[in-house]
Amino acid sequence: MKYKLFRSPGDLDKAVRKHELVAVETGKNIDDVADALIRAVRDDLAEMPEYAHCETAAYAPEPVQEHRRVRRYQYEMMGIVYPQYAEKNILIDYGVIEEAE
Repeated sequence: MKYKLFRSPGDLDKAVRKHELVAVETGKNIDDVADALIRAVRDDLAEMPEYAHCETAAYAPEPVQEHRRVRRYQYEMMGIVYPQYAEKNILIDYGVIEEAE
């Protein structure tokens, strides 16, 4: 299977055409590529100039929740930026498309 990871500029449900392809991973199933997708999210956030010198993390991919309107993705992920001096962390939505190779 092929898994395409896209970063959302805001809410995962909005402006789907503006979502940016971040990584493509291949594996037998989502569990097989989960660690690589987590690394890809962390690296993507760390490379953004506005998040320079911030720690980054990501949640493992999960099936898209039922309340979501977007039908493009089979899985969703959350990227987290930990600014050094801020009251809140920054959360970034990511979507994952699963395709047969």
